[in-house]
Amino acid sequence: MPENKNIVIKVKYPAAGKTSGKSLSASGITTEWNLKRIGLALGSVLMVLLSIFYFTDSDDKKSDGSAQLALPKQAPETKSQPDTVINAAENPKVDNSNLVVRAQLTREIKKSEPVDTIALPLKIDKKETLWIHYFIELKGMKGKAVFHEWWLNGELISRKKVNISADPWRTASKQVITYTTNNDWIVRVVDESRNKLAEQSFNLELK
Repeated sequence: MPENKNIVIKVKYPAAGKTSGKSLSASGITTEWNLKRIGLALGSVLMVLLSIFYFTDSDDKKSDGSAQLALPKQAPETKSQPDTVINAAENPKVDNSNLVVRAQLTREIKKSEPVDTIALPLKIDKKETLWIHYFIELKGMKGKAVFHEWWLNGELISRKKVNISADPWRTASKQVITYTTNNDWIVRVVDESRNKLAEQSFNLELK
């Protein structure tokens, strides 16, 4: 008969005192330390986030308040009024026809009177030079002033002021005339408010 052999397995358990106590205490200490660090870390992060949010929000409010205080008050819009002298609607055309007794173009003035009346259009040679006088007699303007203006092709050539010291008053201005390609002349007399008292336009033609 075969022999019965018993197999014995020996298992060495740690002692119930020191080894298990050390392992348990070590594991317990490790678990407790991790929870504290996680709690502290989360608390610190939360405090930092709250501080950033609080200070940022308060800064925004302060900056908004300072901006509102710094804004100047806008003055009410004002519109400039048009020049009353230029505005024809507010200054109706003045009738000065009763102020002018005579007005004419002449070649010469003698003893404060015109010697003739120039026939228009004015005949001239290309190389000829003429002196033209514009004579005018006014009444009811004592103590005032008038201006003689000579215009060529829409451009002011000369302007002469005349002070009136008697009533009636005769005055004249003269202008040298030469032939050019465009000879649209205008001579006029205006008062101090630029109201036209008299005007004469003329052209030149070659002889």
